[in-house]
Amino acid sequence: MRKTTIFKQLILNVVIPAVLALLILGFFNYTQTKKNLINSINTKNKIISSEILHIIEFQDVALNVLEENLNKKMEDYSEQLVKKYFKSTKNIEYADLEKIRFELGMDTLREDIYVINKEGFVVNTTFKNDLGLNFFSFGEDHKQMLLGIFEKGEFVNERFAVEFNTKRLKKYTYQPTTDGNYIIEIGIYSKRADEIIDFIKSTINKLSIDQPSILGVDLFISKDNPFSLNKEAAISKEEKEILVERFVKKDSTNVVIRRQNKKLSYDYLYMQRSNTDLYKGAVIRIISDRTSEAILLRNELIKFILVFSLTLVVVVVMLYKKTKVITSPIKKLVDKVNRITNGHLNERAEVIGNNEIATLSQKFNNMIEELESYYNELEQKVKDRTAEVVRQKEEIEIKNKHITDSIRYAKRIQNALLPPDDYANQILPNSFIFYRPKDIVSGDFYWMTKKNNLVIYATVDCTGHGVPGAFMSIVGYNQLNYAIDVKKARTANEILDSLNEGVVETLREKNSDSAGSVKDGMDITLCVIDYKNMKLQYSGANNPLCLIRNNEVIQYKADKFAIGGNYGNELPKFTNNEIDLLPGDVLYTFSDGYADQFGGTDGRKFMMKQFRELLLKIHKNPMDDQSKMLENILEEWRGHEEQVDDILVIGVKIE
Repeated sequence: MRKTTIFKQLILNVVIPAVLALLILGFFNYTQTKKNLINSINTKNKIISSEILHIIEFQDVALNVLEENLNKKMEDYSEQLVKKYFKSTKNIEYADLEKIRFELGMDTLREDIYVINKEGFVVNTTFKNDLGLNFFSFGEDHKQMLLGIFEKGEFVNERFAVEFNTKRLKKYTYQPTTDGNYIIEIGIYSKRADEIIDFIKSTINKLSIDQPSILGVDLFISKDNPFSLNKEAAISKEEKEILVERFVKKDSTNVVIRRQNKKLSYDYLYMQRSNTDLYKGAVIRIISDRTSEAILLRNELIKFILVFSLTLVVVVVMLYKKTKVITSPIKKLVDKVNRITNGHLNERAEVIGNNEIATLSQKFNNMIEELESYYNELEQKVKDRTAEVVRQKEEIEIKNKHITDSIRYAKRIQNALLPPDDYANQILPNSFIFYRPKDIVSGDFYWMTKKNNLVIYATVDCTGHGVPGAFMSIVGYNQLNYAIDVKKARTANEILDSLNEGVVETLREKNSDSAGSVKDGMDITLCVIDYKNMKLQYSGANNPLCLIRNNEVIQYKADKFAIGGNYGNELPKFTNNEIDLLPGDVLYTFSDGYADQFGGTDGRKFMMKQFRELLLKIHKNPMDDQSKMLENILEEWRGHEEQVDDILVIGVKIE
C-alpha cells in the first residue's frame, strides 16, 4: 500500500466528496436547463404537429364533401367503359381513349382514363405522361391494392390521393374488366381540391413564420417514396432514408446538423392518417434553429466551471492551514507505530494533553502491552508445536521407508516367480513379453511351462493392482502349478477348471456368508501349443485370444465368467477351443490394461478396437521390435496421464 499523509487523507475524505457534490449539483443544474429547453422545443413541436393534424382533418372533411359530388359520376363512367366499350378487351391496349372520353362527355382537361394490365403497367391512357408507368413501383401498399382488385373483381372508389408526377390531388376509381385481365382507372382533378390544398400549404407555412426559431415545416407522405406537397421541399438521400424509417417504425426522431456556425434541429414526427387507402401515414418535418439554446447552455457551463474552480481553491487552502494544527502529534504517534511494527514491542507512544489524540495514544499503549504478552506466549507455543510436527514427520518417514522396503522385497519375490527370460525364449522361441506393472508390485502376471511336446502359457489379470493384486497373483501361480503337476491337467479347459476350483477353495468363496470369504478372482487367457502337430488349445476367462492370419485378425471369445467368485457348489466349466495352426500365424494374449489406458488429445480410453488394429499394424515386424513399438505407442498415447492399470501383452509367432 502506498504511503500517504493526513492532509492527503483529508483531501480524499473531505474535499473530494465536496467536489463530487458540487459536480453533481452543477451537472444536475446543467442537465435541468438542457431538459427545460428540450421540453420547450418538444412542446412547440407538439403544438405544431397538433395544429397540422387539425389542418389535415379539416382537409379530409372538405375533400369528403367534394367526393360525394364526384362518386356517382365516376362510377357511371367506369360502368360504361367496362360493360360497353371494353366488354371485349381484345384491342383495349390500342383503343382510342380520346374518342371514348369525348363520347362519354368527360372533361378533357381534368378527367382521364387509364388501362392497367396485370403487371401493373399503364398500357393505354388519355394522360400521356403516365403511359408505360408501372403502378406497382409506387410501393407495396399500392401493389397489394391493385392485386386485390384483380382478385375480388369489384369496383373500388378511392379517396383523393396525390398524383405521382404532378403532386396534385386527384380522385381515382378502379374496376376490373369482365375477363379480369385489365383494370379501368378513372382519374379526375378538382379545382376545389387544388384550392383546398393551396390553403393547407399556406396555413402550414404560417406556422413557421409565427415561430422565429422554426425555419420550416413540411408534411411528407408515401412510405416507399416520400414526397411533400410543397415542391420546394427538397430532401437528400440520407434524409429520405430517415423518412422511410419513420414510416416503417411509426415513431419520431431528431437529427442535429451543424451548418455555417448554426445548430439546426430536424424533428421528424410520424402521424397516422385514415382518409386514404394508399397513404395511411404522414411524417411532419420541423426544421428549427437551436443556436441560441446552444449558446445559453455553453454560458451556463462556463459559469459553473468558474464557480467550481474558485470554491475548490478556497477549500483546499483553508484545509491545508487547519491540518497543520493536528498533524504534529499524529506524526509522532505514527513514528512509534512504525517502530513497533518493525518488532520493537517495548516502545510506547507519548501521551501529551487531554484531547482525542492523547486518549488514542493511551489506548494504543494498553493495546501494545497486551500484544507483547500475547506475542511471547504464542512464540513459545509455536516452538513447542514445531518440535512435535518434526518428530511426527520423522516417525512417518521411517514407517513409510519400512513399508516401501517391504513392497520392494515383495517385488523381488514376485519377479522370482515369473518365468526367466531365457526359459521363456527357450519354450516360446519367437515371442515377446511386454510387461509394465502400474505400481511396484503387479496384479498381472504371466506363467508358462513345457510338458512333453506341449508348451503351456497363460496371461493372467488378477483383481486390482499393487499389493492386493500381487497377493492374488501368488494364489494363481500356485494353483496353475498344482493343476499341471498334481492333477496332470493337459487340456486348456481342464487347466482352467482346476485353477478355478483351487482359487475358490483357497479364498473360501463357496460359502458367501463366511466371515473370511473373498469375492475376488482373475481373468485369464491360457494357450496349449503342440508345435509338432501344429495344434492350439485355447480357453479363456473373460480375456479373448487374437490370432492374425493372412493379414486378418481372428478373435476367439472367452467364457464370460472369471476365475474365482461365488458360484455356489456347482462351478461353471470352461470351453476348450481347438485351432489348427499355420506357419506365419501370430498369437496375442493380453490383459485389459493397454486398452483401458486414458490418453490422446481428448483424454479418452485407447479401446479394444484400436488395440486390435494396432496389433494388425505391427504383426509383421520382428517380435522384439513389436514389444518396443507397443511401448512407444503407449507412451505417446498416455502423454501426461497416469497409468491406470497393470499392462501385459504376450505375442507368439508360429514358424
